[in-house]
Amino acid sequence: MSVAVQQVSHLDHLDDQIVALALQLEEINFREETNKAKYPVDEVPDLEVAYANYLAEIEVHLAFLKDVKFAHSIANAVDADAQAIADITQTEAQAHEDRRVAVQMSSDDPELEAPPAYTEEVRNEFLEGEVVRRFAALLTSDDDLYESPESVAGPSVPYAQRQADALGILARPTFECTACSNDFRLTDIRQLKCEHQYCDPCLKRFIMRGVVNHNLAYIPPRCCGDAISPALIISSLASEEMEDFQNAEIEKRTRDKKYCSNSKCGRFIAPIHIVAGEATCPRCKAKTCATCTNPSHEDDCPAASELQATLELGAEKQWCRCFSCRSLVAIDTGCNHMTCLCGAEFCYLCGIEWTNPGQCNCTFWNEENLIRRARQVVDRAAPQYLPPAERQRRVAEVQEQLRDTDDCEHRGRRKFERIIGGRRTRFQCEMCNEVHRNFILRCRRCQLDVCMDCRLHRV
Repeated sequence: MSVAVQQVSHLDHLDDQIVALALQLEEINFREETNKAKYPVDEVPDLEVAYANYLAEIEVHLAFLKDVKFAHSIANAVDADAQAIADITQTEAQAHEDRRVAVQMSSDDPELEAPPAYTEEVRNEFLEGEVVRRFAALLTSDDDLYESPESVAGPSVPYAQRQADALGILARPTFECTACSNDFRLTDIRQLKCEHQYCDPCLKRFIMRGVVNHNLAYIPPRCCGDAISPALIISSLASEEMEDFQNAEIEKRTRDKKYCSNSKCGRFIAPIHIVAGEATCPRCKAKTCATCTNPSHEDDCPAASELQATLELGAEKQWCRCFSCRSLVAIDTGCNHMTCLCGAEFCYLCGIEWTNPGQCNCTFWNEENLIRRARQVVDRAAPQYLPPAERQRRVAEVQEQLRDTDDCEHRGRRKFERIIGGRRTRFQCEMCNEVHRNFILRCRRCQLDVCMDCRLHRV
């Protein structure tokens, strides 16, 4: 006989289930007390064995439900005391910040600025996003509860261990930032959906990277493929930074982009600021001709003839024009799937927007570019001297490997291997073109080399 165990569908039902099991337990105990049956010790009837097993299962499951209720009561207590926890943490954080500023001031740093005050928004963000959320998640995660083997009758020790683990994590003095590897207190670090943790300066730098570097491929900012939540972005940026970030979001969505002709500004001008062929910069108020992108003029725009000459040169060189920002793009090596600095993706041969492989009838590889890419992959991995015959064999082998990968998405935790360099080794990221000394991450399928930043935030 087995206990008819129902999974905990809602926490409100815990009391009802505990009462129901307690009543069953009481009935069985009453039967034991009133049972007058006699039998030899070594010949226990099957019915008595069944009742004994049934009693044991009920007692174990009842203990489990009481543990669940206790765990939730702890979480509710933490939630109720969250304000007090926040006040204490705020005072502690302010004292830490005051000490840091005092140390800086003692060094007579002329560029020292007063630290930003702790605001109510910072407190609310802490309440909503850190201690309460983490503690409650560790103790009362519904997904873990329902999917756990403890959803059926069983020992309650793992739940007690889970509570201890949760308290142990919160008691850790510091947490390591994924980007800079420095240690920070819980209130000075943010955990993303993918569970990577960033300190405030690194998170801000990561969010603003696409804006500062004028590379819209980093917009929207994401880590491990998951976009950063708007609430976290808003809480991490100052008002002017937020304005620049929102402008970059509009810029990425806009086709035929226009920029301020003022060399000291160069800001993207949204379509709402373009009237009758004249674009007005909302920041510096400079006026720009929307046709030639030079300072606004009264005479006929001379751009038509100059643009035509440039396009003719591009056609001669077999350059492609980005459908979004209208820039001319040249390919040197690699496949025909292009990503422009403005973030737009398109086919290099026909120029249409890239949404998925096979959307157009163009070949994925140009044969010359495929050979050039295969030689590049072989030469960077080969020793200083490689016999010509062996080099040609490896090039042909890599060609077929690249042809089979088609449009590799570089997804999965084990898609990349870490290539460690020597003392004089230099690696170049093939996405951001930055040079790195220690290591590079190489896709096992298509042999793409990327830095850790691009692996987390672009791939």
